[in-house]
Amino acid sequence: MNSNGIKNINLETRPDPEQLLAKIKSENNLKAKGMLKIFFGYAAGVGKTYAMLDAAHAVKKSGVDVVVGYIEPHTRPETLALLDGLEVLETKSVFYRGIYIKEFDLETAGKRKPEIILVDELAHTNAPGSKYKKRWQDIYELLDAGIDVYTTVNVQHIESLNDIVASITNVFVKETIPDKVFDEAGQVELIDIEPEDLLKRFNEGKVYRKEQAKRAQSNFFQKENLVALREIALRRTADRVNREVQIARLSKTNIKILPVKEQLLVCISPAPTSAKVIRTAARMADSLQATWIAVYVQTSENKYIDKTVQEQLQKNMTLAEQLGAEVVTLHGDNIADQLVSYAKLRNATKIVIGRNQKSRNPLLRILKKDIVNRLLDLTAYIDVHVIPGISQDYDNRTKPKHKNADLFLKFTFSKIDFLKIIGVLIFATALAYSFYAIGFAEANIIMAYIVGVLVMTLITKGYLMGMIGSVLSVLAFNYFFTEPRFTFSVYDAGYLVTFPIMLSVALITSTLTSRIQHQMVTSLKREEHTQMLYDVTRSFLNVSNRESIVVKGIEYLTSVLKRDIIVYLGDENDNLAEPILNAQGKMTQDLLDKNEEAVVNWVFKNRKNAGVGTDTLPGSVAYYVPIKTHQKIMGVIGIKCYDDILDIDQRHFLDSVTVQMAIALEREKLTEEQAKIKIEVEREKLRSDLLRALSHDLRSPLAGIAGATTTILENREILDPETVNELLNGIYEDSEWLTRLVENLLSMTRIDEGKLQLRKKPESIEEVISEAIQHIKKRAKDHVIKVQIPEDIFIVPMDGKLIEQVLINLIDNAIKYTPKGTTIEIRAFEAGESAYMEVSDNGEGVPEDSIKHIFNRFYTSESSSRDSRRGIGLGLAICKSIVEAHGGKIEAHNKKEGGARFRFSLPLD
Repeated sequence: MNSNGIKNINLETRPDPEQLLAKIKSENNLKAKGMLKIFFGYAAGVGKTYAMLDAAHAVKKSGVDVVVGYIEPHTRPETLALLDGLEVLETKSVFYRGIYIKEFDLETAGKRKPEIILVDELAHTNAPGSKYKKRWQDIYELLDAGIDVYTTVNVQHIESLNDIVASITNVFVKETIPDKVFDEAGQVELIDIEPEDLLKRFNEGKVYRKEQAKRAQSNFFQKENLVALREIALRRTADRVNREVQIARLSKTNIKILPVKEQLLVCISPAPTSAKVIRTAARMADSLQATWIAVYVQTSENKYIDKTVQEQLQKNMTLAEQLGAEVVTLHGDNIADQLVSYAKLRNATKIVIGRNQKSRNPLLRILKKDIVNRLLDLTAYIDVHVIPGISQDYDNRTKPKHKNADLFLKFTFSKIDFLKIIGVLIFATALAYSFYAIGFAEANIIMAYIVGVLVMTLITKGYLMGMIGSVLSVLAFNYFFTEPRFTFSVYDAGYLVTFPIMLSVALITSTLTSRIQHQMVTSLKREEHTQMLYDVTRSFLNVSNRESIVVKGIEYLTSVLKRDIIVYLGDENDNLAEPILNAQGKMTQDLLDKNEEAVVNWVFKNRKNAGVGTDTLPGSVAYYVPIKTHQKIMGVIGIKCYDDILDIDQRHFLDSVTVQMAIALEREKLTEEQAKIKIEVEREKLRSDLLRALSHDLRSPLAGIAGATTTILENREILDPETVNELLNGIYEDSEWLTRLVENLLSMTRIDEGKLQLRKKPESIEEVISEAIQHIKKRAKDHVIKVQIPEDIFIVPMDGKLIEQVLINLIDNAIKYTPKGTTIEIRAFEAGESAYMEVSDNGEGVPEDSIKHIFNRFYTSESSSRDSRRGIGLGLAICKSIVEAHGGKIEAHNKKEGGARFRFSLPLD
């Protein structure tokens, strides 16, 4: 479908494969899964639950295992009475907001596994803590288990109808079901009563309790509301039935018309008075409350209509679309066959067509039927409505231009083709002369010329050259092979019959061959067009940003249309951005004129075509089309029209590329939005993790500092010096821990903001390790630290301060997760083109499932530690960032003899 809603269709009479797949899928689902039967109503109180229970009793009498899973509590005694004789499963109680709520027990139903289970109120929202959020999800699990389910739904609970119902009743219902649940149900039974009867039941208190009835009476239960809701329910049910009829009808080889509802198909043409046919069809569709389709059949002849006729055809198509038609373009030389085939495909019950003036030649009327009569012969179950009034003005003014353009292409004389004919004629004469010399019969000589005519037709273009070749072949046969030879005279009177027959055979052969050639060229063009559209679609899949998508679309359009093209894209604020222009002609500034920008803005705001060839702002220099999806307009594309408008094929190609461009742009926008959402989610997750970690891990050192300080201040006179020193050391250690935490946070902030700057210079490994140990020696007073480095001076290019921080974090991590008295070993060595540093311990090691996550932010191992301040999981993440910024790698693994080893590399270059 193009951006105007105009479809470009090639008809085939075989069954629709999509409908076959839908039918097979539906049948397979019914066999493999349980069947869902919905009792559907337009309001509460119409009798859905009553009908469901009554149906349960009916199937139980047939020996079917039926149980009641859940029935909404009612005050209607006649409904509750139907529960007698049916097995009712126990409900489960869920405590919610201070009360116990009875809910359907899915687990019990699954264990019981009856053949049919009744579950009332399909759109119900389950209480928190249930397995699924919605009851229809519970029912899907039962269906997957092969259990048939009976349930009830009101029209306001269908998602797509929710807004419509809210506009009628001023009540927005929150509990809804997806449309697919309703559409995929095996059976839908409409429970319907007259609104007056429902209001009577409502006033008698059989629908709601008193407190509920007062609220309902001001919303749903007013007659005009009930009438409207009833109509919506009837239409929704009818749409579902019609879809089932379509699937069943189109899945058969012999497609038949099933007049379940009125649908009109109107044939439009380039004639100015075709507008009368369109308006008549619109009035008929409106009076019948029917949908209608406007169809234009493009034949191989009417592809060459001139500019005036093209403009008129576009006006007729636009008129049909404005009046509510679906506009479709078909391709084929037999207009009547195309119309009938498409009418059967779309289940159209009426065809509306205009009638041209009858031919004045009685012989032509006898030999050739017009389209109307052919339609009447082909249609057995479709009504044909003929609209008279096509004036002679169209036949005299427009039709000859159309035909002459076609005839000009078919009957053009070409000198090159004429030379080809002469060459083939010489060859055919030589071949015929060899037959004559051998003594072959005269029929063989004639066949040599017939073959020559076939070759002439294949290597030349148009009917005229084939006719010339046919006449010359007959004359050559007469001149060279009939008595008297080498003259155009004949003695034998039988040749007066031979020559016309030979000429007729040659002309028929030439005409048929030319027609086949023409059809072949048309087919090749269609195949080329289809292949190009396939290439367009495939190429858009490989393009990753908006500008590239536009450029790719412009490339394809330029290669076919050979015109200047300009594209405006909309930004996030629904304003047009700077245009992207591809110029083929010389005068490109015309497209950048302020008047043209005004046309572009009109198209962008109104989502409709404008410019040359339309009724809106036709004085512009280009034809503008919105790049739009169902929900949003992505931009505007303009095609400069120099002295001629785009023909139908060019517009179809433009619309096809525009649709693909819109899909690609929408896909790219969704991708960008998903990326932003993902970043926001990650950012929010990091923020929440950081706040959670800080709130937990800052509490211990701050409490320690506050406690030690309070003890000293309040008990200074009675505390001995050793206790005071111990408390002060604790304060110092806690403050050191907080300092390292702040440094890690600042480092991670610089990394995230891209402000981590490396100041690499040759550094001594021994000095860097020594500085790191000095910085953390008070933390490591209960551990033994061993250092193993090469005896020679070991110089490595690095940022000394950052690598020192890596070592401090690794040593601190070892201290934190190993018992007191254990040994921490630091080792440095060179291997290949990298320098390696290791920090290992002889503790319990790292859990295997934590190794792959240990360098992630805010990840902390669950293994026990003597240190109550385990950290917030930033130290190792910072180590990884710093090492990778140096171009190195960091890894962790457990040693065979016990303990963990962290190793990182630094390039020596």
